[in-house]
Amino acid sequence: MRRTMKWKSMILPAMALTLITSACSSNTASSTNSPSTNTTSSTDGNSNAKPVKLSIFITSRATDAMYSNETMIWKELGKKLNIEFEFITGDAKTMNDKFPIMVASGEIPDIVSGRIRDFNKFGAQGAFQSLNELIKKAPNIQKYLMDDKAAKMQTMAADGNMYSIPMLSAVRTSEGPLVRKDWLDKLGLPMPETIDDWYTVLKAFKEKDANGNGDANDEVPFATTGTPDTYYLNFADAWGIDLNADGRWMEESGKMVFTPIDPRAKEYLATMNKWYSEGLLDKEMLSRQEKDYTAMIFNDKVGVTNHWVGYVAGFNARPEAQKIPGFNFQVAQPPVLKKGDKPLTSRQQQITVPWAWAIGNKNKNVEATMKLFDYVYSDEGQLLLNFGLEGDTYTKSGNDVKYTDKITKNADGSAKALYRIGAQSLIGFRQDARYEKASCVSDDACKQLFDYVDHNYFRDPVPSLKYTEDDAEKFNEISTPMNTYVDEMMSKFIIGQEPIGKFDDFVAKVKSMRFDEVNQIQQKAYAKYKEMSK
Repeated sequence: MRRTMKWKSMILPAMALTLITSACSSNTASSTNSPSTNTTSSTDGNSNAKPVKLSIFITSRATDAMYSNETMIWKELGKKLNIEFEFITGDAKTMNDKFPIMVASGEIPDIVSGRIRDFNKFGAQGAFQSLNELIKKAPNIQKYLMDDKAAKMQTMAADGNMYSIPMLSAVRTSEGPLVRKDWLDKLGLPMPETIDDWYTVLKAFKEKDANGNGDANDEVPFATTGTPDTYYLNFADAWGIDLNADGRWMEESGKMVFTPIDPRAKEYLATMNKWYSEGLLDKEMLSRQEKDYTAMIFNDKVGVTNHWVGYVAGFNARPEAQKIPGFNFQVAQPPVLKKGDKPLTSRQQQITVPWAWAIGNKNKNVEATMKLFDYVYSDEGQLLLNFGLEGDTYTKSGNDVKYTDKITKNADGSAKALYRIGAQSLIGFRQDARYEKASCVSDDACKQLFDYVDHNYFRDPVPSLKYTEDDAEKFNEISTPMNTYVDEMMSKFIIGQEPIGKFDDFVAKVKSMRFDEVNQIQQKAYAKYKEMSK
């Protein structure tokens, strides 16, 4: 996925967890979750029928083009479904700030765009309607959401209700290792597979003047961006664990395991410390900023990186790269410990994107709203939300879809052009893999982006654990300082500020930070997940 589209940069800052008891007013709490079936207006496309009016709370993705009924995508949805939208919109920060205020007021618009976790929390308190029965009459949502176990479980609330319809991702590839293939060829080295292979490659890049400029000391064998990014942790895939903050609890042998205190984490950290002490990793890796990182790359200094695959794969087509003879970053398979082991990564995009839309508790046109939701999930709706209008913003030949010059040659970039027409809105729709392909800067970048998909290099997704509200609060209360300590210590182990011999002391400290309570919550939530997913 291209840098401009990656979800890490798209997701708004998390709302404070303290908005639990005060989030819903008495008006909200007293309302019912039973959907209204008022169908006075028509959504059958009959131009003579009175349009259904629906208010919608949503972030406009282009700050210079706020959504309105004249925005291409929304205009088309209105025309097809005979709907007149009343937009409550603004930029990301504005809408993020307004969301809790809107919920607390009890004045919930007909449709609300937001995050799955917030809909599940506030839906259980009465702010949003349960969609369980309504979905049974929505064939596209039934097919693409409910019939997909992982997608369904990632959306369902702990009480068994579906309070929102999520955005579904199209490409699971996210992060991975990439290497200068031209440097490998110059030094007669094969593409690395095992951790030992990677060590050999990094060592050669450091010592054998891989960039060929006559200075054997100016290469940085491995570099990536630092805090808050933690791409350097991704080599842990070789040990079968995920040490990143969003993946530290893994399902293994019928229980949830906290990976940072696992013996395999010690082996990984010892290896990274060895690489760091030998100068194979960028000395400023933990704090390296994007600007400096890319400057090193386009100054022909970096041989290996770990980052968003589509982003780095696109470097080959950039003008800066054209000035470097042979410049060629290529994605490598996830690292393994032993040759012949199945390469697998935990770093992947979930089937559901965190964004979704829901029906407010006072919506009087629920049937019309569900027709809208289901249409957006249809194949026709998928094309509209990903590409816009055929002949205007895209062309179609067989199964191939391509953006027109209106998008690809936009002076502000294709992503901005798509945002301005309302494509890729932060609502419950299905992203299209062809959108990713059409957005690739080159055939090579597209091939690399889909390499992990083609080879199915993915571990099973981490279970979408189901917590009670009290457990969720307690888990976050304990986990926040614990993760801060874990982050600090893993960094210190890698750069040698703490000797790896103190790993057992580190484990003991983590366990003293109310770990037993967190572990109990995780096992309880996992049991709930397994029960609900039967």
